[in-house]
Amino acid sequence: MVVVVLFCLTRSLVPSLRPPGHRLGLDAWHVVMGTAMTAMLLTPLSRTSSVVALALFVGGLGASTFQAVTRPGARAAYLRVGVGCVAMVAMLMPAATAAAAPVAGHAGMHTVHAGAHHMSASGASSESAGLVPPTVLVAALAALLAVLLVARLFGVVRPGAGVRGRLDACCDVAMAAAMGYMLLLMV
Repeated sequence: MVVVVLFCLTRSLVPSLRPPGHRLGLDAWHVVMGTAMTAMLLTPLSRTSSVVALALFVGGLGASTFQAVTRPGARAAYLRVGVGCVAMVAMLMPAATAAAAPVAGHAGMHTVHAGAHHMSASGASSESAGLVPPTVLVAALAALLAVLLVARLFGVVRPGAGVRGRLDACCDVAMAAAMGYMLLLMV
C-alpha cells in the first residue's frame, strides 16, 4: 500500500505522469484509501480516528457515485473508487461504533486493527463489539474485489496497453488485493 500511495501522490503532483483523461481526484482517493489501509494494518486505530475515517469514506461513496453518474467517460474508475469506499466503511464500522469497556491500564481506550478486536494481557476485550457488517456482506464485498482484481489484471497484461495504463491497473490490483485481504480478516 505504501508503494501505491507514493506512486499516486507523485502522479497527482506531476501531471505528465497521469494518463490522458485521468482525474486528479482518483489519485487523491487512492492516496487516502491506501494511507488508511496502511494505518489499519500497522497500528490500531482509535475510535475517534475510525469515526472520522468512516465519515470520510461515506462521503467518498457519495462523491464517487455522483462522479460516476455525471462523468460517463470515467464511470468505471469512479465505480472502483465507490467499491473501495464501501469496503473501507465495512472495515471501519466495528471500531467506529464500539462502546468503551474499561480494562486495567486501558480505561476508555478503543482500538481496532484491520477489523479485529484487541485483547488485553489479561485476555479481556478492550472494547465491546460495535456494529459488525453481516458475514454475507463482507464475503460479497471480498468477491466483488476479487472480480475487480481479475478485471484489472487483464488491463495489466492486455497487449497494446501503454505503460501509464498498466501502472494505473497495477494500482487497482494492489488496492483490491489489500482490501480483500483485510475484509477476509473480519470473517
